[in-house]
This record gives sequence, structure tokens and C-alpha cells, in this order.
Amino acid sequence: MKILFAVSECMPFCATGGLAEVAGSLPAALAKKKNTVKVIMPLYKRVIDNYSKELEFVGKTNTALSWRNQYCGLFRIKKDGVEYYFIDNKYYFDRDSLYSYYDDGERFAFFSKAVFDCLEMIKFYPDIIHANDHQTALVNIYLDSFKRQGRFLSTKSVFTIHNIEYQGQYDNYVLGDLFGLGWEYREILENNKCVNLLKGAIVTSDAFTTVSPRYAKEITTGRYGKGLEYIINTNRFKLTGIL
Repeated sequence: MKILFAVSECMPFCATGGLAEVAGSLPAALAKKKNTVKVIMPLYKRVIDNYSKELEFVGKTNTALSWRNQYCGLFRIKKDGVEYYFIDNKYYFDRDSLYSYYDDGERFAFFSKAVFDCLEMIKFYPDIIHANDHQTALVNIYLDSFKRQGRFLSTKSVFTIHNIEYQGQYDNYVLGDLFGLGWEYREILENNKCVNLLKGAIVTSDAFTTVSPRYAKEITTGRYGKGLEYIINTNRFKLTGIL
């Protein structure tokens, strides 16, 4: 099986929390089971600082993000049977920290759209795309839009919620102006009168998971669902808690 992990951080390259630990261990474990596994993430400044000698240039292209047209470079590191790909754009990722910038929505929208340009570049068409948390939620949302256009029809999508506190919430205008999505996606993404990327990924993904069976149960409740409990319960048939 061909599997692509889309992540915003991954051990040992960069980490701020549990997502990086999972992204650093699960792909290697799946590769040992004879799967073809690739991981794709942004080429942050700290990755260049620490791994510049290992980075192999793959190619470059341009990524269209609504009315924007941005440079997209691609680099690679092979490690433990897994190919790690890094999307390069210095305007978005040449920064000291991974997150908490005013334009994070644009940064990770670019990354999510660029994932598909890079897949075309390396001619890798996965059976499964596995996105994680709100930073890469748009990967699965874009995949859904491409299926409507007849592309990636056989590719299934999985989405993992590591922390439901952070949902990727933005004003509705970003739907078309920034994300380049049609208004048919407003109902899919809108929650409490704003765009909610976590909701969009839950609705559009073929399956979604959490980091434990207990957490999967907790987020179906008003106490822990953080405003998404109705959407989670509506899509509960797709939910699995995995240790």
C-alpha cells in the first residue's frame, strides 16, 4: 500500500508536541510492514539549520493559491525506509518558530495545496493520504475537491485529531480569497459563523482518528468536543481511537 503522511512537524527534524512523535514513529513502523510510505512537511528554518547536508533537491514548481502563484521547492531525506519530503518556500517557512504567526492560515493553505503539486512532481499517487491536526486539514479538503474534478478518485483520506483545542478558525472570506475553494464548501467548513478547518477535515475525510479510544469518546461530549461535538457525533461512524 502507498501511504502519504502530511504533517506540520515530525521527529527528529522539528517538534513542539505529540504530533511530531507520532509522525516520527508511525511511518517507519508501517514501512517495516512492506508499505511504501512517504512523509511530507514544510522546510522550516530549523530543518535547514540542522539537516542541510542531508537535504537532496528534488525539483521546483509553482503553486496556485486562489489568485496567488507561489514558488514551491521540494527536498528529500531518506531515513529508516521512509522518504521525508520538505516543501520549500522561504517567505512562508524561513522563520524561527513553526507556528503562531499572523499568516498561519495562508502558510499552511499554501503547504496543503503544494502537497498535490509535489505529488505530481514525483509521480506518487497514494492509496491513502493521512493528514494531522488543523495545520494540514486542508490537505484532505483539497483532496475532496480534486475528486470532484476526477483526480485522485481512488485515494482515500484519514485525518487524526491530536488536540481538538486548536481548530483552524478564520473569517468566511478566506474560503475563496485564500483557500481558493468554491462556495459549495461553505456549509462543509462553516461552524459558528466562521470557517473551521477541523470540521472540514472531519466531514470530508473517509475516516478520522484520535490518539486513544478514551479521547475518541471524550470529544463526542460537550465538555471536551470544544464546539464540534455535534459534527463528531454525526460522523461518529468514521471515528476510531487508536493507541
